[in-house]
Amino acid sequence: MPSQTDIYILLFGGTLLMFLLAGMLLFFVTTYQKRLLRNKAEVEVIKSKHQLDLFQSSIDAMEDERRRVSRDLHDEIGAALSMLRLQVGQLHFTRESPSDNTEKLIVGSKQLIDSTIENVRRISNDMLPHGLEEFGLKYALEMLCDKVEAASALVINLDVESLNRLENRLELALYRILQELLNNTLKHAEATEVDIIFSAEKDLLSITYRDNGKGFDIDSLAKRGLGLKNIESRVSMISGKVTYTPTVEKGIEVKIGIQL
Repeated sequence: MPSQTDIYILLFGGTLLMFLLAGMLLFFVTTYQKRLLRNKAEVEVIKSKHQLDLFQSSIDAMEDERRRVSRDLHDEIGAALSMLRLQVGQLHFTRESPSDNTEKLIVGSKQLIDSTIENVRRISNDMLPHGLEEFGLKYALEMLCDKVEAASALVINLDVESLNRLENRLELALYRILQELLNNTLKHAEATEVDIIFSAEKDLLSITYRDNGKGFDIDSLAKRGLGLKNIESRVSMISGKVTYTPTVEKGIEVKIGIQL
């Protein structure tokens, strides 16, 4: 018959074994959960990268189509309108004594054609930034700011002295981002002045966009419009970061950082 000491040893050994089994079970469960979480995180990263790739492909396809339509507008429709204007101008010389009505019709037709040619150029320019591919982002932004200033009461202080030529896709993305920011300022901010500052340090390109408008509530960014979402998507597409900060003058400051 086992002694009381043997019974205590058996109880202690059994209890210890149960704790060991429970510890092993807890270890395996914890390890399994960590593996599941890690796999889930990897899947989310893959999904996010896939979505980013899809967005990039969509942007590339859209820009390619814009480029094609812009060139078609400029090369074909623009050329056809210019030829039509020349032909209308020749009506002055094909009639010996044009009547007042005919003269008015010719003048009105030439004015309409001139206006259409100007609109075609403007649409073509909006679809494919003027001079971006040939002369780079610095030149294209200067042209954009001049056009915005000429069409509005906005004063734009553009500092691009530190900006060098970048990869074509990056330059186009940055142009579209700043174009969207300017559109937001014109539509919503009621601003009179905008600062756009580029600074480069080693492999980091920083862009500061600041206006003196009425700003918006940073806490309500969840309700932000499509324009800001487009900006964030484009910044993510070029592996950058964007932050919005209200300024003392009730305007908004946007900082964009891109690792080159």
